[in-house]
Amino acid sequence: MLRPNRSLLLVLSLALLVAACSKGSSNSNQGTSTMVTSAGNSMMMAMGDAAHGKKLFTQDCASCHGPTGREGGIGPSLKNEKSKKNNSQTIAWIKDPQPPMPKLYPASLSDKDVADLAAFVQSL
Repeated sequence: MLRPNRSLLLVLSLALLVAACSKGSSNSNQGTSTMVTSAGNSMMMAMGDAAHGKKLFTQDCASCHGPTGREGGIGPSLKNEKSKKNNSQTIAWIKDPQPPMPKLYPASLSDKDVADLAAFVQSL
């Protein structure tokens, strides 16, 4: 009579368990990876491109806030604005400012432009 080796049965059982778990885990990780990538892209879009924001700032905002945004003038200095407003609040302010700041959105600034400007202002 043949008696199965307990060690062999244990190894085979563990191998089947690992294979089943890794297959489910692989699918699960793939979905998570996609979600993280999508969230990362959304975050990057929300954060904006500060270099492009600086160009927009120079053409649309520097006359009031100074050439670098830190000087102020007609408008206040924006130095350390991130301590007063987070990125979302800065975007909201640019989209719907209080007078005397001109409303440039959506007439001359797109959503991406606003996000880029906010990223630049947050970097000051």
